[in-house]
Amino acid sequence: MEGEDTGVKYLIGKTAAVSGLAAGFVATHVATVFGLWFDGARLPTFDFNTLNGWLYLGFTRPPEVTFVVGGVIHYINGILFGLIFALVIHPMMGRALKPLAPMTPTVNYVKGLIWGWTLWIISSALWMPLLIGPLFGPGSVGPFLTSFGPNGVQALFTNLLWHTIYGLNLGLLFQPMSASGVRWKRAWAPGRQAGAE
Repeated sequence: MEGEDTGVKYLIGKTAAVSGLAAGFVATHVATVFGLWFDGARLPTFDFNTLNGWLYLGFTRPPEVTFVVGGVIHYINGILFGLIFALVIHPMMGRALKPLAPMTPTVNYVKGLIWGWTLWIISSALWMPLLIGPLFGPGSVGPFLTSFGPNGVQALFTNLLWHTIYGLNLGLLFQPMSASGVRWKRAWAPGRQAGAE
């Protein structure tokens, strides 16, 4: 696990695990709020809290209980995917793809987006059709959400938007940097002239 003793510092916390957990929580929260507001942009509402509640409790519980229980499950999933990103995916991308090796804000942001898009593919191809589909009846979701109620393929792109928001926030908040601190050094300080050493 990366930490201060390895020459790496984090924007949040002192280890990759703590930083990944915090970034996963915030990314899940921001994307979840956006998903609940999508109908304001004439997109399908993506209420993963209620969907998870229905998945685990069925349709018999009051909506508030379904929303809260599903929300806890949904947030645990998002936090765990943030932890997997921080401990496995982020370092692996840096080793496997040379352009993604530097620890810079742009590279971390791109890695977060790639992870969000990967989760979108998993969600659209497997999670939604295999788990949510049977909940609403055979053929109600379809591969890659192609028959997801009256929304059809629009649900697929809304799911992409949701996971892009998640990946964007994860990549912005999980920011490993060199312990030398050069990357986040202030370019200008009060009382100092610009360009002066």
